[in-house]
Amino acid sequence: MIAGYLAGCLIGSIVAIKADNAWMSNLWQEPVDSSSADLLTALCSNGSYGFLLLLLATSYLGFFFVPGILSVKGFFSGSVFTAMLQSAEESAYYRAAAELLLPGVFLLPALLLLGQISMRASVRLFRCRAGEALPPGRPVSRPLAAVLILMLLASAMKTYAVPYLLGAL
Repeated sequence: MIAGYLAGCLIGSIVAIKADNAWMSNLWQEPVDSSSADLLTALCSNGSYGFLLLLLATSYLGFFFVPGILSVKGFFSGSVFTAMLQSAEESAYYRAAAELLLPGVFLLPALLLLGQISMRASVRLFRCRAGEALPPGRPVSRPLAAVLILMLLASAMKTYAVPYLLGAL
């Protein structure tokens, strides 16, 4: 899962370097205030990948598609991060760190934990389909609570800390 995310970041960075600067700058030029006006909006934005991962937990093929979802997230993160760093702004490094890295400190572990939970559930479904007698599964309430807390922290960072830091620039 980590390899899928890192591969997506690498491919996104390469695409951002090779792409037209005008096209890539449109990815991140929107104001911060419109994308994260409140905590619920930021939570829904951050939770979209988490919802897809949970949806894949109910499928036999989730084992194969979970790394793909994380690769797509890595692609977008890597391409936007590289486009920000390539811009002519003097505060591009600070803006990239504030907008992507600060919420990402909480969001990436949440997505990786959720991906692991989803892959485990998908493998369990596949084994059930094969007719294996399965021992009771591990409870997932604590890891899911940790995912929720990490998602809330990432959303709070995106809603409150990022506009404050960018306002100070």
